Amino acid sequence: MTVIAILRRAALFLILTVFTQVGGVLYLLYQPIRWPISQRIPGKWRSRGYRLLAFTMVYALGSLLLVPPLARLNGRVPLPVFSEAALKPANYFFVIANRHYVKPALLEAALDVANQMDHSVTLYFLDANFPFFDGFPLLPHRSHDDGGKLDLAFIYEKPVTGKLLSGSPSWLGYGYLEAPKAGEYDQPANCEGRGYWQYSLLSRLVPQDKNLDFSASLNQQLLLRLARHPAIGKIFLEPHLKTRLGLEGQKKVRFHGCAAVRHDDHIHIQL
Repeated sequence: MTVIAILRRAALFLILTVFTQVGGVLYLLYQPIRWPISQRIPGKWRSRGYRLLAFTMVYALGSLLLVPPLARLNGRVPLPVFSEAALKPANYFFVIANRHYVKPALLEAALDVANQMDHSVTLYFLDANFPFFDGFPLLPHRSHDDGGKLDLAFIYEKPVTGKLLSGSPSWLGYGYLEAPKAGEYDQPANCEGRGYWQYSLLSRLVPQDKNLDFSASLNQQLLLRLARHPAIGKIFLEPHLKTRLGLEGQKKVRFHGCAAVRHDDHIHIQL
């Protein structure tokens, strides 16, 4: 094996570990399968295709069959993917990357609130936590490392039909802003003016075409139900949305600090 091949595989192991936690280990489990495919399948691109298929199968089976029961031993459970009508992933990347694990108490709280909403409302989750090990960072988040954090998408309406949007308006899940209006306090401008360059970074990667209506009534209802749930300890939200939605009296709803990223594109909840 050449040095370049070793470095390439080490880089793949690192990338898979950083973004999925378990992907690096599953990549190692795939190696005994990779070797005979390389030897027996003729043609460079045909061999690569079979190897990619083999790794995809190993990763999928490991994520479906091995990770969930082991995560439960670690005190974490997966958020629902298809089993619940009221709580679903906004983007299947969060599930494929095994970023949808939480402590059972947080799953129960999220389902409680989701089922309290009107039957036409589905809550869509974004990043939660990895399945194993407290303190293992879920990049690019500063927290989300102990099973007790969960991000939810805001509720949007389509302006012509009034129907609720399925999922998130952002291809990332993050970055589509409900920015401060004229006369509202502009915390993002304050943070950026103090040198926190990362605060609005994600919004520069996501189109801000504003072809959707932010549902003030449903988002207010959602945030009030979250704030009143006894298992939820904190909710991070931009100050202008806290004021706009009439949540000044809710002590659980608070500002997260300039060292994070802005929270007018999603709701962060934690135990």
